[in-house]
Amino acid sequence: MFYSFPKKIQLQASLAKWALSSTDSVLLILGLDELQQDQNFEHSELNQHLTSLVKKAKTLEIPIVSLNTNELMNGMMFLGEQVSLRKQLIVTGKITAQAKQLIEYLGSVTENICVINDAILLSNIEQHIQWIESISKQKYHHTNTYTLLRLWTLSAPKEFILSSKGILLSIAEALDIEALEIDPTIDLKNYGLDSVSIVSLVGLWRANGANIQYEDFTKYPTLEKLLAYLVNRQ
Repeated sequence: MFYSFPKKIQLQASLAKWALSSTDSVLLILGLDELQQDQNFEHSELNQHLTSLVKKAKTLEIPIVSLNTNELMNGMMFLGEQVSLRKQLIVTGKITAQAKQLIEYLGSVTENICVINDAILLSNIEQHIQWIESISKQKYHHTNTYTLLRLWTLSAPKEFILSSKGILLSIAEALDIEALEIDPTIDLKNYGLDSVSIVSLVGLWRANGANIQYEDFTKYPTLEKLLAYLVNRQ
């Protein structure tokens, strides 16, 4: 069922001219319930990419809509609400004939549809390549997971990234746990925060104007102390 994703050179280039933005995005996941029934899904590249997208969406408070066969009506209602507020629809998941019809319909609701070309699954790689070529001709946007994650991060408002909530969610993403699981008085390294994650967090916050160094994580090792330091330094 799962196949290696096509290389960029195998895919028709996107002709869309609009820019992706975290503040305008809605993440749509199609057929996740069906994908999860396959025993090979857990260790697939598709699952890795979907997980990364969901984590980043939660960090940046991007709405996530999962359309599953058993709750299709409720999912469609929620999707309609979100697309009325945010105009960029990010499409991932299982692309069936029904899913293609849905995407065509959604094209009448918003012109800004972007398919994540390494976070979708068709019947085989040949159909994958052909479908990306087809939607490109229809002026739908497509890009890969890495590029979307980078654009989402770069377009996130500074005020949110450096807010107490934004800082908490970024740390939770780095630790791969839910924000509510973090005790603000416990050393973050006890949760598994390593040097790579610290470098990434410092880079993110400095890029948004924070005055913080790698060594500050030693001085302020808990969430409580780190938040006080970062928020008071703004």
